[in-house]
Amino acid sequence: MSCFLGLKAAALMHHTVEGCTSVGPVTMEGSLTEQQLGLRQAEERLYRDYIHKLLKQSPEYPKYQYICKLCSVHIEHIQAAHKHIKEKRHKKNIMEKQEENELRALPPPNTVQLRAIDTAVLEAARQKGISEEDFEHRKAVGLIFPVTTHPEEHK
Repeated sequence: MSCFLGLKAAALMHHTVEGCTSVGPVTMEGSLTEQQLGLRQAEERLYRDYIHKLLKQSPEYPKYQYICKLCSVHIEHIQAAHKHIKEKRHKKNIMEKQEENELRALPPPNTVQLRAIDTAVLEAARQKGISEEDFEHRKAVGLIFPVTTHPEEHK
């Protein structure tokens, strides 16, 4: 937050802000009113929950001001956005997004881990897999089967 906005917020809340100094009273001209500041802060909180303010109105949804990027839902106003955040569907989607982000943040497996996975897969294939002969037989059946069941598609 800039020094000016920090001072403005402090003036509105009757607090001081460390590191920012001001001579004389903070003027409200050209800056945010208390209501606008509250709206901006609310929108910043909504943004963290994947609810974005629409930059231009959608022709299909002219009354709606926000959209939940996570759920693809248009939302009319801030109160409806807060209600949407509490819904089971949104909470589930948030959890899935967090899990996805955590998985994407994992480092790639190292050489030792890759070798261990290779060994485990090969052992499982050896114990429960099919022989090369069975594989070739199934492959041949797979090539013949579509021709016999849907001959019109293979003319």
